[in-house]
Amino acid sequence: MQGRTCFTKSILFGCLCVVFSFGLSAQDFKTQHFPEEGYLQAWNFSFRNEKYNLFATFLVSNFGPGSHNNGISLLLKTKDQPVFYSTREFDSEDYEFKKGQFYQRSGENWMEYKNGVYSFYMNYGDREIKLEYKPRRGSVPISKGKFPLMEKGKFVQADIPFSYSTVTGTIRDKDVVEEVKGVGGLEHILTNEAVYQYSKKWEIVRSQTKDGYRIFTGGFLGNSNFPGEFFRRVAVLNPSGHLLLEGTVEKVEVLEWEKEPTSGYTIPKTEILYFKEGTCQLVVKRTRPIATMSALENISSFLRFFIQLFFAKPYQIHWFAELKVDCPEYSGEGKGYHSNYLINE
Repeated sequence: MQGRTCFTKSILFGCLCVVFSFGLSAQDFKTQHFPEEGYLQAWNFSFRNEKYNLFATFLVSNFGPGSHNNGISLLLKTKDQPVFYSTREFDSEDYEFKKGQFYQRSGENWMEYKNGVYSFYMNYGDREIKLEYKPRRGSVPISKGKFPLMEKGKFVQADIPFSYSTVTGTIRDKDVVEEVKGVGGLEHILTNEAVYQYSKKWEIVRSQTKDGYRIFTGGFLGNSNFPGEFFRRVAVLNPSGHLLLEGTVEKVEVLEWEKEPTSGYTIPKTEILYFKEGTCQLVVKRTRPIATMSALENISSFLRFFIQLFFAKPYQIHWFAELKVDCPEYSGEGKGYHSNYLINE
């Protein structure tokens, strides 16, 4: 029996794992269940090469009646082809986890960590994905543990356990099975408060310079229930994966706005993030679109009505991006991928 409440979560947060933590192992983002209404934990795998851009999410939640509602979502953009976007949702009868381990099974779909390799498998009928990640050092700090929200005991914690990992595996499209190689990462979010209660927009930007430095920024725009207008962080890793610098964004200057044509949202196209007591700045510029998806597509009229009770227009927007960091400790330019997760304008 499929669980509708999980579906509401999975279509909205199919890569909403954007705030980072440092020095992580598989134990740090293993499955953790909380009793509060609105509990959510999700893991997002990304993958890219010259042909594919992929975002695949596993999720477990107790949002709504019951517990262990769980599901998966997949956004796959193949070069010169339309975007494939779909979700599958399950209830507790189709859910399995292993206490103290990085593992989830939702129906026949699964993710796991074994012998230094993170892997996942998803089946959408005509499309089937199986990928293996062999990460090098490189987790990224943002939330530094459980970030407190306004109500006592409520928190959000999320991580980028690894980025720019070597990835191998297979992608099947109908009867054609293709062996693939590329790079990718894993992102993770854990919260015991429904995200629409305290935020309006989430984002993550991952980039790499020509000489192997990695530049990241991520966080969310808060609503009236959040203590502060936003929470955004910046981090830079050196080529060996060690943290070179980090900082909390103190001020944002938008140089260019753009009305995104598919969603209708007005979002920054070029902005400057100031951090580290004003001694550092990061320019973020979106360049070319990858995919824009409405979370209200491919769902029943009942679920569309249910979601619109809480959200105006939930969207995922993925772009190519260019970043330029200027700090006393380091300055450099990188290219990468910008993901916006829009809940409400």
